[in-house]
Amino acid sequence: MNPIWLGLAALAVCAGQVIGLADAAAREPRKPMALIPFEQERAQERGDRVLINLNEDITRVPAFRVVELPIVDGKIGEHARLDDDVEIYFPFGRVVVATTEFHKYRPALLASADPGAGGEGLPDPDYARVKSFDKQLGKPCAIQILPNGHEVEMRIRHDRLMSVVHTMPARHVGPESEQHPSYRVVSGLEMRFLALKEPMAEPLYRQCMSAKGQKVTQKN
Repeated sequence: MNPIWLGLAALAVCAGQVIGLADAAAREPRKPMALIPFEQERAQERGDRVLINLNEDITRVPAFRVVELPIVDGKIGEHARLDDDVEIYFPFGRVVVATTEFHKYRPALLASADPGAGGEGLPDPDYARVKSFDKQLGKPCAIQILPNGHEVEMRIRHDRLMSVVHTMPARHVGPESEQHPSYRVVSGLEMRFLALKEPMAEPLYRQCMSAKGQKVTQKN
């Protein structure tokens, strides 16, 4: 059996034992689930039907989807990086937050880079998914401009999936990169977990639920 899968299973069990939540989790009513954004597209590209939901038991995540078990915030055992650079957060043995970044260009490996490209990145085909944010994440219901000029918005999907979307300067250099910003999407079903990974989630959500937030939704 793949050691990564075993590692995920062991981490999930240990988390329950250390924190004393194993029995509580068993008694806890089944949590609502929702597909991580763009899971259908990833499965189609791989040629399989393996889809991961928020609130999925981490032991059900297949080994071939796991790329890395990184150390985040000084901790190991609560995060995993999946294929397509999706990072999942599973503090109590279930997936509660998914984070993905979208960049117009990705770093070009020296072995495959065009000698005349001047070190610029290569186009990333996944960037096209930005065009389907409305369908995958829902339309913006609250938008805030940060002092540095970056835009942050809250989107809420029909199945109550909440996503905070950061619009940032292009991370990698490429032709017309200034016209193609990068995006970071942090998604979750429960605010208590989403707010841990995205401090702006709660204030943006309150805007969405306010009269002002409703007007923003209607305009979009």
